[in-house]
Amino acid sequence: MDNRQKIQKVTEYIDENFDQDISIETLSQLVYLSQYHFHRLFTAINGLPLYQYLRWLKLKRSANQLLFSRDKSILDIALCAGFESHEAFSRAFKSVCGQTPSQFRKAAKWRYWESIPYSITLKDSMMIKPIIDSFKGARLAVVKHRGDSSDVPQSIEKLVRWTKLNHLGQPKAGEVFMIAYDDPKTTDPEHFRCDIGRVIPDDMLLTAEMEVSEQFLPSGRVAIAKHLGSHETIEQTVYAMYQNWLPSAQEKLADHPCVFCYQNYVTEVPESALETDIYFFLKN
Repeated sequence: MDNRQKIQKVTEYIDENFDQDISIETLSQLVYLSQYHFHRLFTAINGLPLYQYLRWLKLKRSANQLLFSRDKSILDIALCAGFESHEAFSRAFKSVCGQTPSQFRKAAKWRYWESIPYSITLKDSMMIKPIIDSFKGARLAVVKHRGDSSDVPQSIEKLVRWTKLNHLGQPKAGEVFMIAYDDPKTTDPEHFRCDIGRVIPDDMLLTAEMEVSEQFLPSGRVAIAKHLGSHETIEQTVYAMYQNWLPSAQEKLADHPCVFCYQNYVTEVPESALETDIYFFLKN
Protein backbone atom coordinates (compact mmCIF):
# COMPACT_ATOMS: atom_id res chain seq x y z
CA MET A 1 0.00 0.00 0.00
CA ASP A 2 1.13 3.53 -0.68
CA ASN A 3 0.75 6.17 2.05
CA ARG A 4 -2.68 7.36 0.96
CA GLN A 5 -3.99 3.80 0.86
CA LYS A 6 -2.66 3.28 4.38
CA ILE A 7 -4.52 6.31 5.71
CA GLN A 8 -7.64 5.28 3.79
CA LYS A 9 -7.47 1.89 5.51
CA VAL A 10 -7.15 3.64 8.87
CA THR A 11 -10.17 5.90 8.25
CA GLU A 12 -12.23 2.88 7.19
CA TYR A 13 -11.27 1.15 10.43
CA ILE A 14 -12.31 4.26 12.36
CA ASP A 15 -15.69 4.29 10.59
CA GLU A 16 -16.31 0.64 11.48
CA ASN A 17 -15.24 1.03 15.12
CA PHE A 18 -16.32 4.59 15.76
CA ASP A 19 -17.94 4.05 19.14
CA GLN A 20 -15.13 1.87 20.48
CA ASP A 21 -11.93 2.98 22.20
CA ILE A 22 -9.51 3.45 19.29
CA SER A 23 -5.86 3.52 20.27
CA ILE A 24 -2.99 4.99 18.31
CA GLU A 25 -1.19 1.69 18.84
CA THR A 26 -3.96 -0.27 17.09
CA LEU A 27 -4.10 2.12 14.14
CA SER A 28 -0.34 2.28 13.62
CA GLN A 29 -0.05 -1.53 13.78
CA LEU A 30 -2.87 -1.80 11.24
CA VAL A 31 -0.65 -0.21 8.58
CA TYR A 32 2.72 -1.42 9.91
CA LEU A 33 4.05 1.98 10.95
CA SER A 34 5.68 3.19 14.14
CA GLN A 35 3.48 5.49 16.19
CA TYR A 36 5.98 8.30 15.61
CA HIS A 37 5.68 8.08 11.83
CA PHE A 38 1.96 7.27 11.86
CA HIS A 39 1.07 10.52 13.62
CA ARG A 40 2.92 12.61 11.05
CA LEU A 41 1.67 10.65 8.04
CA PHE A 42 -1.96 10.90 9.19
CA THR A 43 -1.68 14.65 9.70
CA ALA A 44 0.13 15.20 6.40
CA ILE A 45 -2.47 13.32 4.34
CA ASN A 46 -5.66 13.96 6.28
CA GLY A 47 -4.95 17.60 7.11
CA LEU A 48 -5.79 17.13 10.80
CA PRO A 49 -4.04 15.30 13.63
CA LEU A 50 -5.78 12.07 14.57
CA TYR A 51 -7.18 13.48 17.83
CA GLN A 52 -8.72 16.51 16.11
CA TYR A 53 -10.10 14.34 13.30
CA LEU A 54 -11.87 12.03 15.76
CA ARG A 55 -13.16 14.98 17.79
CA TRP A 56 -14.59 16.66 14.67
CA LEU A 57 -16.42 13.49 13.60
CA LYS A 58 -17.90 13.03 17.06
CA LEU A 59 -18.94 16.69 17.38
CA LYS A 60 -20.51 16.71 13.89
CA ARG A 61 -22.56 13.63 14.75
CA SER A 62 -23.51 15.30 18.03
CA ALA A 63 -24.73 18.38 16.14
CA ASN A 64 -27.03 16.14 14.09
CA GLN A 65 -28.25 14.34 17.21
CA LEU A 66 -29.01 17.66 18.92
CA LEU A 67 -31.16 18.66 15.96
CA PHE A 68 -32.77 15.37 14.93
CA SER A 69 -32.80 13.29 18.14
CA ARG A 70 -34.54 15.66 20.54
CA ASP A 71 -35.58 12.79 22.79
CA LYS A 72 -31.89 12.45 23.76
CA SER A 73 -30.62 14.68 26.55
CA ILE A 74 -27.55 16.83 25.97
CA LEU A 75 -25.71 14.81 28.62
CA ASP A 76 -26.51 11.54 26.81
CA ILE A 77 -25.21 13.03 23.55
CA ALA A 78 -22.07 14.27 25.34
CA LEU A 79 -21.38 10.83 26.78
CA CYS A 80 -22.00 9.21 23.39
CA ALA A 81 -19.36 11.54 21.94
CA GLY A 82 -16.84 10.48 24.56
CA PHE A 83 -17.00 13.52 26.84
CA GLU A 84 -17.05 12.95 30.58
CA SER A 85 -19.29 15.91 31.42
CA HIS A 86 -21.86 18.30 30.02
CA GLU A 87 -19.44 21.19 30.64
CA ALA A 88 -16.54 19.67 28.69
CA PHE A 89 -18.84 18.86 25.78
CA SER A 90 -20.34 22.34 25.81
CA ARG A 91 -16.90 24.00 25.68
CA ALA A 92 -15.73 21.82 22.79
CA PHE A 93 -18.99 22.27 20.88
CA LYS A 94 -19.00 26.05 21.28
CA SER A 95 -15.37 26.26 20.13
CA VAL A 96 -16.47 24.95 16.71
CA CYS A 97 -19.73 26.79 16.02
CA GLY A 98 -19.96 29.61 18.55
CA GLN A 99 -23.09 28.15 20.16
CA THR A 100 -23.50 25.98 23.21
CA PRO A 101 -25.36 22.70 22.62
CA SER A 102 -28.51 24.12 24.24
CA GLN A 103 -28.35 27.28 22.09
CA PHE A 104 -27.81 25.15 18.97
CA ARG A 105 -30.78 22.94 19.81
CA LYS A 106 -33.02 26.01 20.18
CA ALA A 107 -31.83 27.90 17.07
CA ALA A 108 -29.23 26.00 15.07
CA LYS A 109 -26.71 27.91 13.01
CA TRP A 110 -25.75 25.09 10.67
CA ARG A 111 -23.39 26.99 8.38
CA TYR A 112 -20.48 26.48 10.79
CA TRP A 113 -20.77 22.71 10.32
CA GLU A 114 -20.82 22.76 6.50
CA SER A 115 -17.06 23.07 5.98
CA ILE A 116 -15.06 19.85 6.26
CA PRO A 117 -11.76 20.60 8.01
CA TYR A 118 -10.05 17.39 6.92
CA SER A 119 -8.88 16.22 3.51
CA ILE A 120 -10.87 13.51 1.80
CA THR A 121 -9.58 10.94 -0.63
CA LEU A 122 -11.24 11.87 -3.89
CA LYS A 123 -12.81 9.06 -5.81
CA ASP A 124 -11.33 8.39 -9.23
CA SER A 125 -14.17 9.70 -11.37
CA MET A 126 -13.22 7.41 -14.25
CA MET A 127 -13.87 4.40 -12.01
CA ILE A 128 -17.48 5.21 -11.12
CA LYS A 129 -19.66 2.48 -12.57
CA PRO A 130 -23.32 2.80 -11.64
CA ILE A 131 -25.72 -0.11 -11.32
CA ILE A 132 -28.66 -0.13 -13.74
CA ASP A 133 -31.75 -1.33 -11.91
CA SER A 134 -35.54 -1.17 -11.86
CA PHE A 135 -37.05 1.13 -9.24
CA LYS A 136 -40.55 0.22 -8.08
CA GLY A 137 -41.42 3.79 -7.12
CA ALA A 138 -42.26 5.17 -3.69
CA ARG A 139 -44.97 7.13 -1.91
CA LEU A 140 -43.42 9.84 0.25
CA ALA A 141 -44.34 12.40 2.85
CA VAL A 142 -42.14 15.36 1.98
CA VAL A 143 -41.10 18.70 3.40
CA LYS A 144 -40.54 21.16 0.58
CA HIS A 145 -37.40 23.18 1.21
CA ARG A 146 -37.09 26.51 -0.55
CA GLY A 147 -34.18 28.82 0.17
CA ASP A 148 -30.61 28.68 1.41
CA SER A 149 -29.18 25.15 1.34
CA SER A 150 -27.53 25.76 4.71
CA ASP A 151 -31.06 25.71 6.20
CA VAL A 152 -31.83 22.21 4.89
CA PRO A 153 -31.19 20.66 8.34
CA GLN A 154 -34.11 22.69 9.70
CA SER A 155 -36.37 21.21 7.01
CA ILE A 156 -35.09 17.73 7.84
CA GLU A 157 -35.89 18.40 11.50
CA LYS A 158 -39.48 19.22 10.51
CA LEU A 159 -39.73 15.82 8.81
CA VAL A 160 -38.21 14.09 11.86
CA ARG A 161 -40.66 15.87 14.18
CA TRP A 162 -43.61 14.92 11.97
CA THR A 163 -42.39 11.32 11.85
CA LYS A 164 -42.32 11.08 15.64
CA LEU A 165 -45.70 12.76 16.07
CA ASN A 166 -47.20 10.16 13.75
CA HIS A 167 -45.39 7.23 15.41
CA LEU A 168 -43.75 6.03 12.22
CA GLY A 169 -40.53 5.03 13.90
CA GLN A 170 -36.97 5.30 12.66
CA PRO A 171 -36.82 4.88 8.87
CA LYS A 172 -34.93 1.90 7.54
CA ALA A 173 -32.03 2.13 5.14
CA GLY A 174 -33.25 3.40 1.79
CA GLU A 175 -36.51 4.91 3.10
CA VAL A 176 -35.43 8.58 3.16
CA PHE A 177 -34.97 10.54 -0.07
CA MET A 178 -33.98 14.00 -1.21
CA ILE A 179 -35.23 15.20 -4.57
CA ALA A 180 -32.57 17.66 -5.73
CA TYR A 181 -34.07 20.15 -8.16
CA ASP A 182 -31.07 22.49 -7.96
CA ASP A 183 -27.33 22.34 -7.36
CA PRO A 184 -26.45 24.45 -4.28
CA LYS A 185 -23.00 25.10 -5.78
CA THR A 186 -24.47 26.90 -8.79
CA THR A 187 -27.83 28.23 -7.56
CA ASP A 188 -28.43 31.50 -5.73
CA PRO A 189 -29.33 30.61 -2.12
CA GLU A 190 -32.77 32.20 -2.29
CA HIS A 191 -33.65 30.11 -5.36
CA PHE A 192 -32.42 26.72 -4.13
CA ARG A 193 -35.09 23.97 -4.07
CA CYS A 194 -35.23 20.40 -2.81
CA ASP A 195 -37.79 18.09 -1.24
CA ILE A 196 -36.93 15.83 1.68
CA GLY A 197 -39.20 12.86 2.24
CA ARG A 198 -39.62 9.44 3.75
CA VAL A 199 -41.55 6.39 2.62
CA ILE A 200 -45.03 6.12 4.14
CA PRO A 201 -47.63 3.32 4.07
CA ASP A 202 -50.05 3.25 1.15
CA ASP A 203 -53.05 3.55 3.48
CA MET A 204 -51.74 6.50 5.51
CA LEU A 205 -53.92 9.60 5.13
CA LEU A 206 -52.17 12.97 4.79
CA THR A 207 -54.22 16.06 5.61
CA ALA A 208 -53.81 19.66 4.51
CA GLU A 209 -52.85 20.97 7.97
CA MET A 210 -49.83 18.68 8.26
CA GLU A 211 -46.28 19.99 7.81
CA VAL A 212 -45.76 17.50 4.98
CA SER A 213 -47.31 16.83 1.59
CA GLU A 214 -47.68 13.71 -0.51
CA GLN A 215 -45.31 13.04 -3.37
CA PHE A 216 -44.62 10.02 -5.56
CA LEU A 217 -41.31 8.92 -7.00
CA PRO A 218 -42.02 7.20 -10.33
CA SER A 219 -41.19 3.62 -11.10
CA GLY A 220 -38.74 2.93 -13.90
CA ARG A 221 -35.15 2.24 -14.77
CA VAL A 222 -32.45 4.06 -12.83
CA ALA A 223 -28.68 4.30 -12.85
CA ILE A 224 -27.55 4.15 -9.22
CA ALA A 225 -24.18 5.64 -8.27
CA LYS A 226 -22.99 5.13 -4.70
CA HIS A 227 -21.46 8.07 -2.83
CA LEU A 228 -19.41 7.29 0.26
CA GLY A 229 -18.70 9.95 2.85
CA SER A 230 -19.95 13.42 3.72
CA HIS A 231 -23.08 14.77 2.08
CA GLU A 232 -21.16 18.03 1.62
CA THR A 233 -19.09 16.41 -1.16
CA ILE A 234 -21.83 14.53 -2.96
CA GLU A 235 -21.51 16.75 -6.04
CA GLN A 236 -18.18 15.05 -6.80
CA THR A 237 -20.01 11.82 -7.59
CA VAL A 238 -22.83 13.62 -9.41
CA TYR A 239 -20.38 15.55 -11.62
CA ALA A 240 -18.36 12.42 -12.35
CA MET A 241 -21.50 10.70 -13.64
CA TYR A 242 -22.22 13.55 -16.04
CA GLN A 243 -18.61 14.01 -17.12
CA ASN A 244 -17.47 10.45 -17.55
CA TRP A 245 -20.18 7.83 -17.38
CA LEU A 246 -23.04 9.43 -19.31
CA PRO A 247 -21.09 10.35 -22.49
CA SER A 248 -19.94 6.75 -22.92
CA ALA A 249 -23.14 5.02 -21.80
CA GLN A 250 -25.83 3.77 -24.14
CA GLU A 251 -28.41 5.52 -22.00
CA LYS A 252 -30.33 8.79 -21.96
CA LEU A 253 -31.57 10.55 -18.87
CA ALA A 254 -35.28 10.99 -18.25
CA ASP A 255 -36.67 14.44 -17.46
CA HIS A 256 -36.43 14.00 -13.70
CA PRO A 257 -34.09 15.53 -11.10
CA CYS A 258 -31.40 13.54 -9.31
CA VAL A 259 -32.67 11.74 -6.23
CA PHE A 260 -30.52 10.92 -3.21
CA CYS A 261 -31.47 7.79 -1.28
CA TYR A 262 -29.88 7.54 2.17
CA GLN A 263 -28.62 4.15 3.29
CA ASN A 264 -27.65 5.29 6.80
CA TYR A 265 -28.15 8.39 8.87
CA VAL A 266 -26.11 11.23 10.36
CA THR A 267 -27.37 10.54 13.88
CA GLU A 268 -25.96 7.00 13.77
CA VAL A 269 -22.59 7.07 12.00
CA PRO A 270 -19.72 9.54 11.48
CA GLU A 271 -20.06 11.61 8.32
CA SER A 272 -17.08 9.79 6.78
CA ALA A 273 -19.11 6.53 6.93
CA LEU A 274 -22.27 7.84 5.26
CA GLU A 275 -23.60 5.91 2.24
CA THR A 276 -25.87 7.59 -0.29
CA ASP A 277 -27.29 6.10 -3.48
CA ILE A 278 -27.77 8.67 -6.23
CA TYR A 279 -30.62 7.83 -8.63
CA PHE A 280 -30.46 9.00 -12.24
CA PHE A 281 -33.79 8.17 -13.89
CA LEU A 282 -33.35 6.75 -17.40
CA LYS A 283 -35.50 6.81 -20.49
CA ASN A 284 -37.00 3.44 -21.40
